[in-house]
Amino acid sequence: MSVDTLVTMPIDRWSDIKSVFKSDWPRGILGYLLLESQEFLLKSGIDYGFKLYCPFGDINNGIVALNVKNTFYDVLIQCPNDDTNHLEEALKTTKIIDWSKCNQIPTMPKHVMDCVNRVYTAKNLTLTMEDIIEADTFVLDKEVPLYDVRLPPNLTFKHISMDSLKLINDNWPHRYPGSEWYYELLIKSNLGYGLYNEKELVSWVFIKETGDLGHLYTLKNHRRKGYGELVLKLISNIQLKDKKYTVAHCGTYNTNAGKLYKKLGFENLLKTDWFLTAVVINRDIKTN
Repeated sequence: MSVDTLVTMPIDRWSDIKSVFKSDWPRGILGYLLLESQEFLLKSGIDYGFKLYCPFGDINNGIVALNVKNTFYDVLIQCPNDDTNHLEEALKTTKIIDWSKCNQIPTMPKHVMDCVNRVYTAKNLTLTMEDIIEADTFVLDKEVPLYDVRLPPNLTFKHISMDSLKLINDNWPHRYPGSEWYYELLIKSNLGYGLYNEKELVSWVFIKETGDLGHLYTLKNHRRKGYGELVLKLISNIQLKDKKYTVAHCGTYNTNAGKLYKKLGFENLLKTDWFLTAVVINRDIKTN
């Protein structure tokens, strides 16, 4: 029986992999956060089938993860080494990944993007510039002081409850068939936080299963009130109290979001490329 070029990495090896990514800072923050977040989910009793592999079983070759979320086929690829030859060979020959199903390969540093480009070319698969979005990675250091935030009496910030699931999914610009399942996963994991005006949810943010922030959104009739900035400060304070980095990705075209992160002290540490198929980019991305 042949052995696949992608070798399963059990959770007792994840601490070693995190150490390797720490040595590749700040580029390695993406792989480190992914494993830290998945460890948290497993300790919380949430196991949705996340699978982690290393090319040829060597943690220095990087990681490849199948992050399948209901109908959404997500492949995560990170490498703490500039030499991606072993990663490339494994991706070209593995039987584990069904490239025809791939909806997204997010947060690829340049050396990983170049590697994936070569893999797609070798497999005669289409990968065009229209499928790629360039993003900045903004990072708030875990040692900075907490933001001084005082909420007015009518506002509260707390975990999102399941009764807001439909509202959040309906307002997501990138929703897809079955995406409610994804939000249900995050809400069950206590990774969703909302700003409430009395009992009405007006703005929200999630710590995604990959460890970075996502889905920051304010309802249209509550915009221009500073709620987005307020939510970002509040979620950052939660991360700071837990001694965690706060990481957010922002399309390079989205200059307003970039200005907000910089205003709040986030550093723009890394550019990444996101491969997104039509199921993701067939909506107005700029509204995210």
